[in-house]
Amino acid sequence: MVRVLVLVIASDSPAHYVEMQKVWIRRCRTTEGSPDRRCTTFGGVRRVAYRQHADWCTTGGGGEGGSSKGTSQEQDTDVWKMRPLGTHLSNCLSRRDIDIWFVKAKPERLWVGDIANDGPLSDTVEFDRDAMTIYVKGEETYIPGILNKTVEAIRAIGLEYDFVWRTNLSSVLDFDGLLRYCRCLNPLPLGGPVASLKDGPVASQNLRCVFYAGYTGLADVATNKDIDSNIRFASGSGFLLSREAVQYLIENEALLRRDLIDDVAIGALLEPRFGIVHLDRCRIKTGEENVASVVSHGVFHFRCETYCHERTVEFMNKVDRELLS
Repeated sequence: MVRVLVLVIASDSPAHYVEMQKVWIRRCRTTEGSPDRRCTTFGGVRRVAYRQHADWCTTGGGGEGGSSKGTSQEQDTDVWKMRPLGTHLSNCLSRRDIDIWFVKAKPERLWVGDIANDGPLSDTVEFDRDAMTIYVKGEETYIPGILNKTVEAIRAIGLEYDFVWRTNLSSVLDFDGLLRYCRCLNPLPLGGPVASLKDGPVASQNLRCVFYAGYTGLADVATNKDIDSNIRFASGSGFLLSREAVQYLIENEALLRRDLIDDVAIGALLEPRFGIVHLDRCRIKTGEENVASVVSHGVFHFRCETYCHERTVEFMNKVDRELLS
């Protein structure tokens, strides 16, 4: 099973960001019961439990997860609870295919610690499952704040997933389309041999590409004598990282340029080493776009941002309705 972490870079202001987040939350709740996908609205992974090889299970008598043993999942007023891990996991559901978290900054004066984990308090990230939010210590800033939020959230749980999709509030995802795309990439377990796209075609099925993909752009960053060419990067509205790319990003964080916006800085680090795969997206410009036709061509990312966000929420709701129809 392929597991995907979706990180949505968010903020509590201005007000239209809150309205965009409401669309995301409603979409998660509406699609959670999809027979092809188990999508959690409240961040289905606990790092401590996962590192002990815990698995998510349903509860109830007689059916799946009915045993009192195993790690059990109960839904009670949108709060996830856990029971101790046992040996009988055969009746359990697999861990969820997609986990969705908002990522926000929290200033030091408001810092609590890792309130949603059972492990030691963190001085860097704070998990709030009820709000499906990862808080990163610091102020909300454009540069380097968004980059910091991205890196710290990925560092916290990114290696526990096969892929990480980093996106923003004004995008809408066809969750099933994202999963179909990732399943076609056939990820291998972490630690096996990998190959860079720069190396050319991968001949052996035992090799896996370090995968960095998204809607590609060029940024002219010729601001000093050390940078004299354009940077190819995947737009921050939505880019995909394989687990190996996540690992490389974390291990080489010190090489990230903090004077660049997040997506360009990440592209400057990853693209020269691994290359970049272009992913089409649909830009919703008028509200008349045929969403079903776009999805039929394999596109799963819809960019709904409008000037001053005058119609962004309207377009997000339109895409959501058509994806559900």
